[in-house]
Amino acid sequence: VSGHNILFACEVSWRLMRERMLADKPAIHELWRKLFALRRQVAANADKPDTRAYVWEQKSRFDYTPRDCRVFHTSIEKVVVPAASRVYERRRKRLGIETIRPWDEYVDPLGRTALRPFRRVTQLASGAANIFDRVDPTLGQYFRTMMAENLLDLKSRKHKADGAFCAFFELTRKPFVFMNAVGIHYDVQTLLHESGHAFHSLEMVNLPYGMQRNPPMEFQEIASLGMELLAAPYLADSGLYTPAEAARARIETLEDILLGWPYMALVDAFQHWIYENPTRGADPKKCDAKWSKLHARFIPDVDYSGIEIYRPTQWHHQGHILQSPFYYIEYGMAQLGAVQVWANALKDQAAAVQSYRHALSLGATASLPELYAAAGAKLAFDRKTLQSAVDLIETQIAELEKVAG
Repeated sequence: VSGHNILFACEVSWRLMRERMLADKPAIHELWRKLFALRRQVAANADKPDTRAYVWEQKSRFDYTPRDCRVFHTSIEKVVVPAASRVYERRRKRLGIETIRPWDEYVDPLGRTALRPFRRVTQLASGAANIFDRVDPTLGQYFRTMMAENLLDLKSRKHKADGAFCAFFELTRKPFVFMNAVGIHYDVQTLLHESGHAFHSLEMVNLPYGMQRNPPMEFQEIASLGMELLAAPYLADSGLYTPAEAARARIETLEDILLGWPYMALVDAFQHWIYENPTRGADPKKCDAKWSKLHARFIPDVDYSGIEIYRPTQWHHQGHILQSPFYYIEYGMAQLGAVQVWANALKDQAAAVQSYRHALSLGATASLPELYAAAGAKLAFDRKTLQSAVDLIETQIAELEKVAG
């Protein structure tokens, strides 16, 4: 299949999906009006001035403020958005197109077929075990124990729930990883991610009280996102990838980080605007308009010319906004922490992993800044820290390009 045919198929699929989403606009607007009114009432019932103040306390956000989030938004805009632009520009040139359209993000820019690293989930599990052995022998043993004790449900099958997660069985004090593997690279990445959560629970297992084993979300995701990066150098040792394939997979992961931060800032900035401006935030049409404006600010390189009708309603399908107010920026914060952990590992793998494991073992017995520090990172929102992370990612991408071919 030619590259142009693939792009055309992606465009057709994208438009069909967006048309279906657009059909839900009246229903989502009506639902939003009800949700917004209820959230304001909940905050008032709790003697809070607004929904944000209520959520901040509900989520135990004692170590950073809304102002810190605004600083983070600006830092991402000034530091990461230009790096994301460079990713888009490479993609544009390789695809041989004039501008990047929304559907152009979903194809391989060099026309390569999707990576298929395994056929059976036994291969996936075995490959992951090989990777974890290289990251740290104890982590490798943790994973092999999970394999032996049937604590992995990896294969997709009929009537199985979708998604992926890591659960923790309090009675036996053991983790359980659930996912839907179909043989693609994303499955490997998902297993690395969820295993990071599993390792977190195993490192905390000796803490006596349940609340001590419930660390803040902003750090829980360092366990998972950090493991993705700590494991990445060993993909080629898994038996699942050639060196060139491993390099290609790692490039995709690193580019996703650069493209992900601006979207995280978009979602969070949108929510702050909603609840800072309750009169306008209660009006879904004004929310649509604000989303479009913020989208252009944080993701300026995707061309919506002629299809502007689809952009304003994208927030309707970002479940966090509708279901869990202000839940999203945690991933951006944790991603920055994870890159710092990875940077340490590139200098001294054993020391970095030891710090990572020690931080995981603390559970919720330390503050958020203390947990980051224990992992060898800094809870940060500033441009300088982000710039260091972006510089490292771009340097690594350039090196990996030489191997990926």
